[in-house]
Amino acid sequence: MILMLAYDVRRRGGIERLTLQVKAALERGGERVVLLCPSPIGSGGGGRWLGRGLFLLRLAFWLPQASKVLSMHALLLPPLRWLSPLTALHGLRRSGSGRRRRFCWLHGIEVWGEALQPLRADLQRCDGLIASSRFTRDRVLEQPGPWPPAAVVHPSADLIAPEQPPEPLPTAPRLLSVARLVRQERYKGHRLVLSALEILRERERLPADLLWLVVGDGDDRQALEHDTLRRGLSASVRFLGGVDDQELERQLRQCSLLVLPSAYSAGQGGRAEGEGFGIVYLEAALAGRASIACRLGGQADLIVDGETGWLVDPEPEALAEALAMALADPESLHQAGLRARQRALAGFGRERFARELLAALQLAEGEEL
Repeated sequence: MILMLAYDVRRRGGIERLTLQVKAALERGGERVVLLCPSPIGSGGGGRWLGRGLFLLRLAFWLPQASKVLSMHALLLPPLRWLSPLTALHGLRRSGSGRRRRFCWLHGIEVWGEALQPLRADLQRCDGLIASSRFTRDRVLEQPGPWPPAAVVHPSADLIAPEQPPEPLPTAPRLLSVARLVRQERYKGHRLVLSALEILRERERLPADLLWLVVGDGDDRQALEHDTLRRGLSASVRFLGGVDDQELERQLRQCSLLVLPSAYSAGQGGRAEGEGFGIVYLEAALAGRASIACRLGGQADLIVDGETGWLVDPEPEALAEALAMALADPESLHQAGLRARQRALAGFGRERFARELLAALQLAEGEEL
């Protein structure tokens, strides 16, 4: 039995989608999977603590029965350490080498920069690490080790049915951004898009019928709407808030281009931020749409600059130029979207994901994928 640990998968974020994809792939491969999530019981701080207590009790029950443990977050590794004396007392037969094998998924922010230090020892106790991108893996492995074997398993995407052909590009240019609008994630680049649109307007290169559609909600939305108004761009921007999967699919299929200049940065204090992979870039590609993103980050594993989209420096001038170039030639933009779809289907499909996932969980000590 494989025991999976994750945060609440009822949310619709990229990591939650990935968690459910991992569970489904393992079950299709014949594995029995138990998924545990620490969820609040009731409201307020008391509810959170009750939820955490129940999570530990359930973990103590299931852990001795597991042959492998896959934590979908490095932040969920400490409870395994806390319970290790208890589980050792059971004396149950362990898998393979006689030990219960422990794996952890690396997503990006939670293991980059200063965030890695308090988790380093727990990660180094794992038998294997799985990263969503080469960029994320490399940011960890460049730090002093020793590190367990580390595999890269790019996420898949199941929002867009691969057999459904792309729709034609809309007549009027429609830019789309999909991300949570929260203060802690301003690296997603919404204000960078506003600055680029402002530059294009000042240079009379902003199409009069262009519309930037912003999907997502959070505590930064009101400030972003005010900034849009202050810049005089309200006529070109529409905030859609959070949407369900059906509406998100419709927006991806009907946009001209995904624009999400999510930028990696590492500050002097050691805090790092950026995109660990970005499943929405893959969803856009499966819908037959090219993307504009920043050069550094996990998205560079998917987007081929100048072929399936554009990778730019996180600067307004660079983004404005990329937007102007993409929108000036609709046929070239359409072809870039088709190439993005072909790349997504060939290298990021469900079968490939399942195969690489199962291989990563079979990593032998000293082997690296």
